[in-house]
Amino acid sequence: MVDARPHPSLAPSGHDDAGWMALLVTLIVALGFQFADPFQILLRGVAGPALFILILGAAAAFYRQRRSDGNIVSMCVGLQQMTLFSAIGAILSYMVAARGGPYWDARIAGWDQALGLDWRAYLRWMDRHAFLGGPLKFAYATIIPQMALLIIVLGLANRLAALRTAILAAMIAGLAVILLSGAMPAVAAYAHFGLRPADYPHLQPAAALIHMNDLAALRAGTLHVLSLDRMEGIITFPSYHAALATVFGWGFLKAPQLWIRATGTGLALLTLAATPIDGGHYFSDVLAGCAIACASLLIARRAIHLRLLPGTRGKMPASLPA
Repeated sequence: MVDARPHPSLAPSGHDDAGWMALLVTLIVALGFQFADPFQILLRGVAGPALFILILGAAAAFYRQRRSDGNIVSMCVGLQQMTLFSAIGAILSYMVAARGGPYWDARIAGWDQALGLDWRAYLRWMDRHAFLGGPLKFAYATIIPQMALLIIVLGLANRLAALRTAILAAMIAGLAVILLSGAMPAVAAYAHFGLRPADYPHLQPAAALIHMNDLAALRAGTLHVLSLDRMEGIITFPSYHAALATVFGWGFLKAPQLWIRATGTGLALLTLAATPIDGGHYFSDVLAGCAIACASLLIARRAIHLRLLPGTRGKMPASLPA
């Protein structure tokens, strides 16, 4: 008799249900904050992401119903989910920051010291090695292109379980980071230590102090109009950049080609190295972001196999284990 069971080296590709549920939870949390203290959200900032999501939805529908290409459908859905989460998460991060208590910078800097990590010494060392400034800044600034590239690479390689795991883990980690940032708000290292990017001319950090005006206005209660095209990353602890770099590095390791694995994980490691400099993050921010990402990956690897929504969208091809 022929054994019809799937080969043990293959695993189900998972489903998108848990990703949509993570988005729903994030939206419900944001609506709760909006109900308690309303913000005006300008439509001009929503139009671009909304159009992109609609285009992706149309492409997914076409390749689901006309061409029956599950890989392209998964890529489109992954991009949809991350675009939606980025928009909702950015708004939620501002709402959470508006309710923050006393800053935790002194405590977080103390954690670095207890671990034997000297942020200012790291900054000085990086500034003396000017050739590192460009690659670090590039890695930090390309976190969104890294996400898109990962989705395309895993989708085309039929690593759909890994693709869904990475997307879900990124959203779980994002929600955890946003909520923790409200409980432990901080202004980041440059502001806390009274430093200016100009003091370190070879580094030119991308996001050292650009969040300070919005953060101060939120806490003073003078910023109540939000536009997605003008919002900054205002989270210090934990670092979402570090969490995403960890998730994306894990995802690139699932690519079949060695050169893609090496390039993708190398870029993720550069992003982690750049996060204290270009993001002004304490080392504790980075470590906490990495830990949250690892926990999120463990949860996501199981959660992608849940069926939470009624109906089916067609059977996707199997992929290698995530």
